[in-house]
Amino acid sequence: MIQLETKSCENRVKKFVFLTVHLNRTFVTDGKKQPMLRYSAKDFKALPCRRLLSTLNSGATTETRNESHLSQQKQLREKALSEALAREEEAIAKEKALRELKMHTKASINTLNSIPTTLIQERLHELQSQLNSLDQSKVQSLNSEMEQFLLHNMKLPRSETKLNPSVEPSNLIQDSEVQDAGDPMSQVIKTTATSAYVSEYPNLKPTPDYKPYSSQELFLRQLSHMRKSGKLGSTVTGVYNPSNDVQHPRTVDEISIATLMAAGCHLGHSKAMWRPSTQPFICGEYLGIHLIDLNETLSSLKRASKVIEAVASKGGIILYVGTSRTWEQYRSLEEAAKEVSKQIGGSQEIELDLGDEPTRRVIESELKLLIKPDLVVILNPVENRNCINECINLRIPTIGLCDTNMEPSLLTYPIPSNDDSTRASSLVLGVLSEAAQKGVYSRYQTFLRYKSKSASA
Repeated sequence: MIQLETKSCENRVKKFVFLTVHLNRTFVTDGKKQPMLRYSAKDFKALPCRRLLSTLNSGATTETRNESHLSQQKQLREKALSEALAREEEAIAKEKALRELKMHTKASINTLNSIPTTLIQERLHELQSQLNSLDQSKVQSLNSEMEQFLLHNMKLPRSETKLNPSVEPSNLIQDSEVQDAGDPMSQVIKTTATSAYVSEYPNLKPTPDYKPYSSQELFLRQLSHMRKSGKLGSTVTGVYNPSNDVQHPRTVDEISIATLMAAGCHLGHSKAMWRPSTQPFICGEYLGIHLIDLNETLSSLKRASKVIEAVASKGGIILYVGTSRTWEQYRSLEEAAKEVSKQIGGSQEIELDLGDEPTRRVIESELKLLIKPDLVVILNPVENRNCINECINLRIPTIGLCDTNMEPSLLTYPIPSNDDSTRASSLVLGVLSEAAQKGVYSRYQTFLRYKSKSASA
């Protein structure tokens, strides 16, 4: 609030009773907010009275304009809110009406479903008899008027009008063989079911074209699709199946480098576990792991197969040793033993003294009765060093999988391969068992030839 005492328009301001002009308000011009003027006591002393009054009057006029503009904006906002609320209420009312209509439709359908079909058929026959008693020309004209009304007012698409039975009645009175001739409704319904399907499936009830397929028709369509296109597509042959290495082992002639690589025979151990004596079997390294040369593996496998075939053909005893706890290796070991001989179960009990030393009282007396194997096949020689030492002391030849962490000079016929992979051990064991079986068969053929010669003599 400003109180001024002036003598004339040209005099200066003499006295300010209450001088507090801090106009911090803002006003809007051209859509932008601008701060109003701020004056201090020195500014009032320096300004003439007319200029001061004109400035104050302009500020008051601007404030009045701002208030009118704000009131207009408030009215527009209230109007927009009222319109939005009206639209929302209208949408809610429509949803409510639609929901009530759906509920009423469901109730009507439930009521219709609860009505016995015999009553519906009687009512239809009654209506049909009433229509037959009327003038047929009037009935036909009424039908044409109803069709025109449905076509022009319902505005159905062309695809729907083709399937609607009320559109083309002349084309709908067909398929008398499909529908029941005694039923008057059967001459108004059109179906796409052929007489061939009806003769093949007499219990089939075809549905009209404007209704969805029944479960019987869907089953027949799926069956027809499987008959026509079930054999289409490509078939993949020659796929490597690891289980075949145990159940149907391959011969050494069927083994290739690709087969060995698929079984993982080329993967060795890390460089930190490398033995320099395995250098001839290594062809490189990858990510700190030595890679085994599969050419050496294939040649060593062929040599071991010939050895085991010769031992089996001479009637030798072949011992398979595998102490891995994996079920797959145990299964492959059992199948390999069953190919040529019987597997001996159980464990050996050795008598020990107080110093945990064998007493040899039973072993020395029965040493001559023990049956020693003629060839030992070791799947994991690293864990069976004691078995290798016993074979060396008893001069029994050995065949084993030699990994990059195994000393190959301890084995008589080393096979450079991955001994940790179940696929690799199963593949090699299957090949060796097939070679042993071939040797047993050749021995049997030799025995038959000898028997025939002795019988003829």
